[in-house]
Amino acid sequence: MTTPFSSQFACINPDCGHTAAVTDVIFRCPECNDLLEVQHDRAAWMSARTGDQWKELFRDRWGTVERPWYSGVWGKHEWVLPEVRPENIVTFGEGATHLFPADRLASRLDCGPLWIKMCGDAHTGSFKDLGMTVLVSAVKQLRADGVDVPAVICASTGDTSAALAAYGAAADIPTIVMLPAGKVSTAQLVQPLAN
Repeated sequence: MTTPFSSQFACINPDCGHTAAVTDVIFRCPECNDLLEVQHDRAAWMSARTGDQWKELFRDRWGTVERPWYSGVWGKHEWVLPEVRPENIVTFGEGATHLFPADRLASRLDCGPLWIKMCGDAHTGSFKDLGMTVLVSAVKQLRADGVDVPAVICASTGDTSAALAAYGAAADIPTIVMLPAGKVSTAQLVQPLAN
């Protein structure tokens, strides 16, 4: 599958201007050591569909049971990470979690209807699923393209480790979770070990 949409890493330092492919395994700008952000080719989005057509596409994907579109993240694939082919997307339907009414809080704040999004309402119990689906899908794509990425690793005592363990297992990618000795509760240990 080829797509007219693309994204790239860009240094956040306006004096630097360095860019790199989102498939490059880098963590900081190699020129100035500043942070990187993902920039999307918005002109391609605007020329491909009208705003109403984008809304219709996203509305059609919402609530489907078809993989990967049932994900609240990947239902907007073209706007997330178009470099990942759909067959390499690793998803558990994250982001399509419920909105909960908060009537009493809305009354206290005198703000009218108020709904709260519970992103941790997922099988991992972690809100980090929203980003981890993108990271692990990108790694799965890299591996499918022949890039040598032997494993994924994180240092975390909670949400990140739970999400990485689950998504790494689903993608069949070796996963390493580093936990500080004597600083992790049993509940924090169970989350990554469950996967």
